[in-house]
Amino acid sequence: MNQGMDDYRSAPAIDAEFKGQYKALRIVSFMRWITLVIGPGAIIIDDFIQPWMVNQGLPSILTMDDLSRWFILDILGLSNYIDIDLFLEIYHHVNIISCVLFVVFIIWVEVAKRKAVSAASELTLLEDRMRRGV
Repeated sequence: MNQGMDDYRSAPAIDAEFKGQYKALRIVSFMRWITLVIGPGAIIIDDFIQPWMVNQGLPSILTMDDLSRWFILDILGLSNYIDIDLFLEIYHHVNIISCVLFVVFIIWVEVAKRKAVSAASELTLLEDRMRRGV
């Protein structure tokens, strides 16, 4: 962004743009990690790690399926509205949707990161120009 020294009033707009881009990056990054845990992470634990541990002779431990069922049905008290079979059906659909969203968030984080870096460089250039003018 080319900007003259006479137009220093736009500095708050550039600063707000950087803050907005950085906030968007943090939100999308957080959502990427949430979808990783709910989607691919849960599938790997439930379908690969837990059966492998049982085949090795280790005791059957809680899976993400059991943990989610306990949290949603018991802690949140939704067992009055959702039976276990319906929960399992919904749980597996949520896993698949989270896997797709995880891929989307990976791409979105890269785009948001580029925008935040661009906004930060514009802010840095403007601050450098303002310091030179003083």
